[in-house]
Amino acid sequence: MVKAMKFILYRSLGDIDTAVKKHELVGVEIGRSIDEVANALIKAAADELAALPEYQHCKTAAYAPEPIKEFRRVKRYQYEMMGIVYPPKAEKNILIEFGIVEADE
Repeated sequence: MVKAMKFILYRSLGDIDTAVKKHELVGVEIGRSIDEVANALIKAAADELAALPEYQHCKTAAYAPEPIKEFRRVKRYQYEMMGIVYPPKAEKNILIEFGIVEADE
């Protein structure tokens, strides 16, 4: 039997590799695999961005978690995901990176 794991979601200040100690805890999901909690993490990331005052009139979304890329300098996270803010009148979307720590429950 696979034991349950804790997946801890953190929001970066934009770039996951910078100011790691300032990343904010967003939520914790419990599940047997990252795939089992992926939808909850996607919702938590999008909801976190939507709750920020500077993005209150924007649509938000997030991509599914994936293993941390090899080129990353940050060693704290086992997974990463991208949050997207869609400003109504901007030329570009805003991308915010999230990190996920996998830990024993």
